[in-house]
Amino acid sequence: MSAPTGNKPASASRSAGPADLVLHNGAVYTFGMTVGGWTVAVCKDRIAYIGPDAGARDWIGSRTEAINLGGKMVLPGFHDSHLHPLLGGLGLLECRLTDPSAYPAQVRAYADAHPDCAAVRGGGWLHGGFDEHGPRRELLDAVVPDRPVALKACDVHSLWCNSKALEMAGIRAETPDPPGGRIERDPQTGQPSGTLREWSAMRLVDDRLPKAGQAERLAGARAFQELAARAGLVAVHDAMVKREDLEIYAELERRGELLLRVSTSLLCEPDQGPDPLAELRALQPRYCSRRLALRAVKFFLDGVVEAHTAFLLEPYSDRPAWRGEPLWESGPYERLVSALDREGVQVHVHAIGDASVRMALDAFQHARAANGPRDTRHQIAHLDLVAPDDLPRFKQLAVVANVQPAWFYEDAGFRKNSLPFLGPDRAHQLYKLQSLIGAGAFVTCSSDWPAGGEFITLSPLEAIRIGVTRLGIADGVKEVFLPAERVALWTLLDCYTANAAFVEFLYEAAGSLEAGRLADIVVLDRNLFEVPAEEIHTAKVQLTVCEGRIAFRDPAL
Repeated sequence: MSAPTGNKPASASRSAGPADLVLHNGAVYTFGMTVGGWTVAVCKDRIAYIGPDAGARDWIGSRTEAINLGGKMVLPGFHDSHLHPLLGGLGLLECRLTDPSAYPAQVRAYADAHPDCAAVRGGGWLHGGFDEHGPRRELLDAVVPDRPVALKACDVHSLWCNSKALEMAGIRAETPDPPGGRIERDPQTGQPSGTLREWSAMRLVDDRLPKAGQAERLAGARAFQELAARAGLVAVHDAMVKREDLEIYAELERRGELLLRVSTSLLCEPDQGPDPLAELRALQPRYCSRRLALRAVKFFLDGVVEAHTAFLLEPYSDRPAWRGEPLWESGPYERLVSALDREGVQVHVHAIGDASVRMALDAFQHARAANGPRDTRHQIAHLDLVAPDDLPRFKQLAVVANVQPAWFYEDAGFRKNSLPFLGPDRAHQLYKLQSLIGAGAFVTCSSDWPAGGEFITLSPLEAIRIGVTRLGIADGVKEVFLPAERVALWTLLDCYTANAAFVEFLYEAAGSLEAGRLADIVVLDRNLFEVPAEEIHTAKVQLTVCEGRIAFRDPAL
């Protein structure tokens, strides 16, 4: 797998007439640096010219909107290679938990404000606010006793339920844990205590709650798009879709309301049947268009460290007899990956623990041995813990490392969960991005929004700031987490632009500023290379252009 080669110093393409939009006197990002006094001219959906301001005069006509940027920074539009827009968009309309000391009060306030809702849904609670068994149902019973309450954790891998929700789902003391999941129980009585771990258990309640209708889901998608445009995002990868999700995106596109490009991974679970390829092929003709692509299949191999559901090579430090378990059996999983690889289908894998990462790499190695090298650009997402011996395998197998820089710092969750669960040695091996890059891995970046830790963001600028400094933004911790793993600013910018476009098979059309490519452009109010690293996140997106269409514009610009 070869990386993109960068932008040409200056370039122009033929056009039938003057540009629609000219951004001049900008500091344009190219070849890992910015060049001042440059112009980007846009005709319809393409960049028509990029180069010195003097060459832009022929592109300005009576109908051209020309903006003097006054030295502001011009970048390719950002891509997010792994997040959950519809899940997060709905969450923006639901009960949001933001203050650990006031969770019950926030639930009560939401319930009182929405008396007609048959159930209270929402999320955002932090694992660190509770013991290892998670939050209890009695806390919710005290504020909403008469209807189901179901609240996802900040990482979206645990569900906090009240008694009404557990009763509705028929979850009792004798209910067995589902495969790959866990029903937390009271240590004294054995009764369900109110927390469900992983989707196989969460679904016992979630599948029985009233479903959001199309109008509500469209409203959530629009809310997400507004946030995304303000963050400078022009393309995203929804890493967990089913047919009903694809239909929401398709409806937005039919209405002319899809403001960014969306690629997707079709969710494949162990209990849903043996042939995801057939489902993918059946759906692709309907849900592949100019701005919507169904290209990949998604697998979850494990859960998360904070729920003791990540699959580890060695046992958890606080549970010497437990190292987690994979959500798939290795044999069926390897056969599916090989079959998908043989047909040229990209595979997108969730792997947090070092054992699940190895399992994912082993499957890709098995597929390569069976099918030969193929340009499938398979991805492993998250990669919290990677065994040193597995680092060079990413390059050897041409597997993309899909990481979330916004997680790369020490917060209260690290001290409350990761440190005691993994032990000091392993906890200080987390998020080794520079090691991956040094081993030759091809890297793309993402947010996993709305999942995360104490600081959840879909802003590439905030994530880049954390990746460059290995320091949190909001918690005040001054100790750099693994200083040797800090990554250069230009590297992360490329991971959010050119590299991400390459992973989506779009690098010939997007990901960099070059004449003839799609006009995906972000304007920032300052040059990131001229501010201290700790201030990168304070830069403001002032303009977001996707395929020549303005998705967001600051009134001050």
